[in-house]
Amino acid sequence: MAAQNEVMGEGEAEAYVVQLLGVTGPMTTREIEVAASLEKRRCPDQTVLFLAKMRGRGLIEGAASIEKKGWLWQLPGDAQTPPG
Repeated sequence: MAAQNEVMGEGEAEAYVVQLLGVTGPMTTREIEVAASLEKRRCPDQTVLFLAKMRGRGLIEGAASIEKKGWLWQLPGDAQTPPG
């Protein structure tokens, strides 16, 4: 039986996402899910809902990316987002 990923607390998950985006730059929802899963962790809600809540509080920004074929998340003011 496979071990389940640990559900992070809200504050821990916010810090994790901010740190991750600070290191990697913009990432898709799926890329964030995979990175957390590799560390045996996951966000408290569905990842996309949790990220949307973070966006609503101004902790991160997000926009649709045609190039990445999904939602691309980044830290506020991060100029690395490719067009599209």
